[in-house]
Amino acid sequence: MKPFDIFNSQTSIYGKYFLEASAGTGKTFTIEQIVLRALLEGSVSHVENILAVTFTNAATNELKLRIQDNLKHALSQLKSALKDPSVSLPPYLKDICDVKQLYMQVRNALATIDRMAIFTIHGFCNHVLQQHFPEMQMTQSNAVLTHTQSVFHHIRKYLSQDFWRSVLFPEQFYLLASRYNSNSKHSSFLTDKLLSSYTLQTFEHLSSKTSTLESLESWHGSIRSKIQDIPEKEFLEQLLQHKESFRKQPFSINEDLLLFVKYLYAEETSIRLFSFSKIVETFHPKNRLARYQPSRAFSYIEETSWFHYTEQFCNVDLIFNTLLRDLQLYLKNHYTWWLSPDESILALEDILLSSRSEEIIKALRKRFQLVLIDEFQDTDRKQWNIFSKLFANDAFSGSLFLIGDPKQSIYEWRNADLATYLKAKSTFPKSSQLHLINNYRSTVKLMEAINFLFCKCSPFLEIPGYEPIEYHPLRSQSSEQFENSQHSPIHFFSYDDTSDQAAWISHTASYLQETHDIPLGRMAILVSDSAQAFDLITHCSIPVAFSKNKSIFHLTETYLLTLAWLEAILHPENYEKIQRVLLSSLFRHNLSDVIEKKEFYSTYFFSLRSYIFDHGLLATFYHFMTMQGEALLKTPQGDLTFQEMERLCAYLNTVSSHPQHQLLYLQYFSETGRWEENLSFSSYSEDTEILKITTIHASKGLEYDVVFCPGLDKSKKNKSASEWIREMYVACTRARKQLFIPIQNSSNSRRNSALTNYVKFEGSHESIMDLAQQFAKEHPAMFSISTIGTDPEFTEPIYKIIPPSTFTLPIAPAKQIFSFSSVKQALDNETSLNDDTTEATASSVLPKGRKTGIIIHKILENISPNFKIPLSKISSIVTNFVKNTHLEGYEEIISKKLMISFSSPLSFATDSFSLKDIVASKIFTEESFLFSNKEQFWQGVIDLFFEHNNRYYIIDWKTSFLGETSSEYSQENLFNYIKEQNLDYQGAIYIHAAKRFLQQFDITSDVEMGFVFIRSVDPEGNGFLRLPNQKMPNPIVNQKYPVYH
Repeated sequence: MKPFDIFNSQTSIYGKYFLEASAGTGKTFTIEQIVLRALLEGSVSHVENILAVTFTNAATNELKLRIQDNLKHALSQLKSALKDPSVSLPPYLKDICDVKQLYMQVRNALATIDRMAIFTIHGFCNHVLQQHFPEMQMTQSNAVLTHTQSVFHHIRKYLSQDFWRSVLFPEQFYLLASRYNSNSKHSSFLTDKLLSSYTLQTFEHLSSKTSTLESLESWHGSIRSKIQDIPEKEFLEQLLQHKESFRKQPFSINEDLLLFVKYLYAEETSIRLFSFSKIVETFHPKNRLARYQPSRAFSYIEETSWFHYTEQFCNVDLIFNTLLRDLQLYLKNHYTWWLSPDESILALEDILLSSRSEEIIKALRKRFQLVLIDEFQDTDRKQWNIFSKLFANDAFSGSLFLIGDPKQSIYEWRNADLATYLKAKSTFPKSSQLHLINNYRSTVKLMEAINFLFCKCSPFLEIPGYEPIEYHPLRSQSSEQFENSQHSPIHFFSYDDTSDQAAWISHTASYLQETHDIPLGRMAILVSDSAQAFDLITHCSIPVAFSKNKSIFHLTETYLLTLAWLEAILHPENYEKIQRVLLSSLFRHNLSDVIEKKEFYSTYFFSLRSYIFDHGLLATFYHFMTMQGEALLKTPQGDLTFQEMERLCAYLNTVSSHPQHQLLYLQYFSETGRWEENLSFSSYSEDTEILKITTIHASKGLEYDVVFCPGLDKSKKNKSASEWIREMYVACTRARKQLFIPIQNSSNSRRNSALTNYVKFEGSHESIMDLAQQFAKEHPAMFSISTIGTDPEFTEPIYKIIPPSTFTLPIAPAKQIFSFSSVKQALDNETSLNDDTTEATASSVLPKGRKTGIIIHKILENISPNFKIPLSKISSIVTNFVKNTHLEGYEEIISKKLMISFSSPLSFATDSFSLKDIVASKIFTEESFLFSNKEQFWQGVIDLFFEHNNRYYIIDWKTSFLGETSSEYSQENLFNYIKEQNLDYQGAIYIHAAKRFLQQFDITSDVEMGFVFIRSVDPEGNGFLRLPNQKMPNPIVNQKYPVYH
């Protein structure tokens, strides 16, 4: 390959090139300079004629900022050159050039930088489809649900509507549902499995249902003619006896054999005949015992294709593939033309290979004059098909750069395909295959050592059918000098266990910090995975922080903790939800504390509910942590959980400002099992006094002054040699000054790590230790080695830690929560719970007292919202509730009174209707509320709250005894009773609460309230009183009195 120097005037950027950019060679710098040079030389007319494609959203943002900054710098240079011709300009510009014209060109590019097409591959495909095929563009009207959640919604709808019946028999779906359930060895439910697989392509499927039924009919007809001479009972007995000739299974098939024979001898053919997989498994030839004896009855079965048909019918993998394929068709027809970002790639590829491609190809080639494809080593075949069709051919007159480094292709799980990379490379002539040869990251001595290390591996990578990939030595252009008398640029050190390794790293990092003034924050420990990271953190004696771009839900209990916490706040009336939080790491209480302090914590969470509606989720989190955070922070991962909960609460605030919506969103996440990109965040610490620890994969693209590489010595299964060498390359090339490689003192010859792989690859040493000792002996300027006990003792650095300034937050006084009952004056006429004035004997009048009211309310709660219920059903419910109570014997009276209550007209100011007229889905039963009014908290429970004809109403059930005749429940008497008992005040509280609830949905309608007196309501209007609307009063609360109506 030819060297590429962007500043060399002999280097052309016009044409099509394949550019290899090794680690530290300034790839992004080169891209931004190519853009600038194309604008200055005029090969690009405007910045919107440039297309840049990279791998991640973060990379697109960074690239745009880098290009913008470079244009600003060039503009400043050109502006200075206008004033002073002696100011140096890029060497590729001709001596005689129109500086003013160049200045205008760059200024215009800066002004229109937002028009530059910088995309991820998925973004590019979606952009093209939107521009040229708008009918395919998905429009998501519900911003609350993400793409993943919308797909999940459609998956659930597909399953709940039984659409699978078009491709599966119920017996097959049952087998699938049995595999994916919470009690099986599979960790995910069927919905989760479908969600994680809905973009996958499947190849093997079941036969169609029609074909299966035809095979069944043919087989059943054939077998029935053969078994006519054997009675059904005898056939079953022979099969049960035949079972003894086979190994005993962990399940019984006696019942299966009984059903199988029953269906076998039945006149009608049943698909169940192919569903007896346990019989197939039991009678498999591999399970025959030495005493095996053939069975005349079963020989008829064996002679047919029953075994084959049943194995196919019950093959759960084939069942899943068939269901998945049908689901994909459903999603395409009911959700959107493409199913995921990945499918947008498939969609564009299909279009470019179809007859519709001519117009779109012509338009894109006309628009773009310079195309830059970054991270090309992570490209797969489909992506290459798109770019090759559009730009990698003679029909495209613009310039094309494919930029990547196959040595850093460590993302095979992202479909990165090196064969595609090499195939694309082979389409370019040798003269167009370029590489960057200067390294701007590592010091001269370290670069020499890295070159020596990887030049030992030749070829670096081999893919069958393609030219091998070689390692090309780089020239260090770093002006930085680093001399470490204790260690050569690459230093190997031995250790026995993790504790030894962590101690060595801690001592060495402290030494480098103290002796060479390298901040801990400029050092990194590169590990293989998170488990190794936390293991080292546990043993390190200096400040260490795990740094990684990761999901909030990756390692900790953050998600479940936040969900339980938010549920407890929004449903404080449910103490079970509060209990879960009290027993969690947020409080760390034991069960006795939880039970003993029930009243205290109920009040506390009611106050948090008020706080969250007044101040929002994130403020409530901070408020809560100020009071309770100490318990969490004392746990091993408490600080990380705190950060993640904070990040999650902040994210949920961007989704919705309403706590109930936020809870719904969080619950959707629980169902999907998929975490959105916005919930991945960088945990890289900016603290220069904390040593970073991160995975090798996460370190790609980063650099550190000093790098420790425990991940190279971590043994792992199922990794190929090419994966190991690429990971080793990425790890070693992160260092700027010093690289440390650990070697475990282990005699285990079966270890499979990056280092053991390197030794095999290099081929001339018996072990890692042998290799390290040989390198150190022959090349001491590049390599050194130390073993346990040979290192000089490092004194622990003395940290001059300034204690933080402290402050005290005032603790807000606890506020009493009031209800209507808590402020009501003593009622002279109200009986106590155990003081019923009427005996529980059958009469036309229901017994008085609180017990009666409680039972009637429970019955109403059970019936609601189904007020169209027939009398017989009401009687059944009433009978169940009053059994063994003082109301036993009053079943008929209660049932009739309830039936009348549901069918009698309720006359409100705006409308008149009965409860039977209300749509059940618009009724809320036993709705609790909590709100603040003039610095007081109010709570209560509304019996019925509903919408009817776009208006809102409250019903409060009353079982109060006013007399034995209906006339005593006239409007006048009811009004007087309401006034006497202060129930108008109760109504004002309830109406105020309902209005506050409706305001969050921007509903300003009035709310009407009525009292239904169960004892006497009738079609003439007796027993019902509409409460006139009134403002909520603000009484002085003196004391509590329990009261029940």
